[in-house]
Amino acid sequence: MKIVYKKDFLKSFSSYTRQEQELILEADKQIKLFLEAKFEDVPYGVRIKKIGPNTFEARVNDKIRIIWVKTDKVAYFVLIGNHEDVRRYIKHS
Repeated sequence: MKIVYKKDFLKSFSSYTRQEQELILEADKQIKLFLEAKFEDVPYGVRIKKIGPNTFEARVNDKIRIIWVKTDKVAYFVLIGNHEDVRRYIKHS
């Protein structure tokens, strides 16, 4: 599966502290493993859940979430943010 990082995703990544960036990168690694497993195994620590028809959320920690949209062949990483950012994204998508 091809992975595409949207511009806003990459831009928001740089706004986090070094420690938070490391957590985000670890979650990103777990999400990729999840995508390669074709949704058979969900890593518990990342807490992945489906929030829309093709939209998924992964919890990095209590404050940080990663959102991606999956098509047949591509996963688009669209957002790194807090719970309110996720709610706004869902509302406007």
